Amino acid sequence: MLSGMKSPSASLRPVAASLAALALLGSSPALAQIDHDGGLWEAVFAQADLGKLDKNLAGFRGWLDLHARWREDGETLDTTIFRPGIGYTFAENTTAWFGYAWVETHPAGRSSRTEDRLWQQLTWSPPSEGYKLNFRSRLEERFVEDADDMGWRFRQFVKYTRPLESKERYLSAWDEVFFDLNDTDFGQNVGLRQNRAFLGIGFFLDAEHSLAFEVGYLNQWLSRTGDDRMNHALSINLLLTF
Repeated sequence: MLSGMKSPSASLRPVAASLAALALLGSSPALAQIDHDGGLWEAVFAQADLGKLDKNLAGFRGWLDLHARWREDGETLDTTIFRPGIGYTFAENTTAWFGYAWVETHPAGRSSRTEDRLWQQLTWSPPSEGYKLNFRSRLEERFVEDADDMGWRFRQFVKYTRPLESKERYLSAWDEVFFDLNDTDFGQNVGLRQNRAFLGIGFFLDAEHSLAFEVGYLNQWLSRTGDDRMNHALSINLLLTF
């Protein structure tokens, strides 16, 4: 039923389509066997210091991210994600996390599919001056509806941010690679299977820099049994830190 829904951000569809067109114009002949599509990705990322609520929880942190992703130039709902977690900061700027994710996908021409995931990750930020680097190493255990196997997947993420002339704006760039660690009966195969890259601008919305808004271009490459796929998306993210 959800696969027929239309994006609430209808006014952004032309922008998503334009991004896809620009990327297609710049593609080389070597990419001729790649299927391209434009899209719109919307997300909310929230982290909370639980020690502020109760001193007995000092060092513990809460995590929640929510996603709605639209394909076909932002016209059709493709994926929704609900991902909560809890972490513990055991060293300066270093936190270990554990959580759960509920994922629903709506493939074109097929019925919707639900996936449950357990995930563990380590996040850390090395000392820096004038810029900031954030690393995230995540291991996932995937349980797909109507499949018997469990899929193991590793994801490595790195993000670079740098203030612009105004302290309220910053450059944001990140990349994430996905490695499947085993073969499964739901179609997962060992090897490099996906890469996501983002380039955009961030805006702090409050004086404490605890609320930020990022918008930019996201490129997603997917390895497929037939032709590979490349998605060109307008990415809109709200980031909250408490």
